Amino acid sequence: MTHGRMSAARPRGRAALDAFCVCLAVTLASSYNIDLEHPVLYRGPRETFFGYSVLEHFHDNTRWILVGAPRANSSFSSSVRSPGAVFKCRIHSNPERRCTEVDLGRGNKQRESCGKTCQGDRDNEWMGVSLARQDKPNGKVLACAHRWKNVYYESEQILPHGYCSVIPPTLQGRTRALIPCYEDHKKTYGEEHGSCQAGIAGVFTEELVVMGAPGSYYWTGTVKVFNITSNSQYSLNRDDLSIQRYSYLGYAVTAGHFSSPTTIDVAAGAPQDGGEGKVYIFRIEGTSLVKTFQASGKMVCKKKKKKFICGA
Repeated sequence: MTHGRMSAARPRGRAALDAFCVCLAVTLASSYNIDLEHPVLYRGPRETFFGYSVLEHFHDNTRWILVGAPRANSSFSSSVRSPGAVFKCRIHSNPERRCTEVDLGRGNKQRESCGKTCQGDRDNEWMGVSLARQDKPNGKVLACAHRWKNVYYESEQILPHGYCSVIPPTLQGRTRALIPCYEDHKKTYGEEHGSCQAGIAGVFTEELVVMGAPGSYYWTGTVKVFNITSNSQYSLNRDDLSIQRYSYLGYAVTAGHFSSPTTIDVAAGAPQDGGEGKVYIFRIEGTSLVKTFQASGKMVCKKKKKKFICGA
């Protein structure tokens, strides 16, 4: 797009934005309120980061609040050290505001075989760091642990691939494992997907599971997309990106009908890209994710003590 076209588009875009803000203000003033005097509180175990992620879930006539506690011990995996847990808290008919752990069906083993050159280590995996729900009635739930590690090459490399569970709508029964960054015989930390940490952010549409993987390619980052119906995977076309190392692409992800009502587009944030951060939007073409849009931030951001600090 030329500079002239951008300039010509600004007045129309500004007018549309103004109209949207007016409608939003009217809607908020007339229909939405937060009850600060009578909140409904759910409490979990101390020092577990209970509430790090939250999600509303409903199945049949029952509504739940799902809560991630990524530093928790698991009552279903007592031999694993602080793997994290997902709790379910019933919204109605729960006067004591009790929450119980969801059984993800992974057993009590600290390590699990996951491929030809894959031995999973669940200690401190941070299960529940992100939660997402399938966008349809009685949808499934996605729960991720971005610090799950492949220790098959423990004498050489420990690979934090990340792990996600697809949980049935009933919140019980057999779950489905997703390890989108694992590849047979790949063993170098940092290289390709050796340090990808998939699932630090996730979203679930009717068919697509979208997982951010900010550690891939020496922390350049990427996005992993899996079609749960067709078992297809879609990879980022990196040739049309000028993204650099340590950009953390995939630190945040979402999906929606951005370009048309019939197309699902994927959006991902890269908070360190160019020092100012960028947001990218991709569409699915064949087995690839192709960039269709990008926007840059306005302030320089730096990572300090595991947090991003932004300023002019």
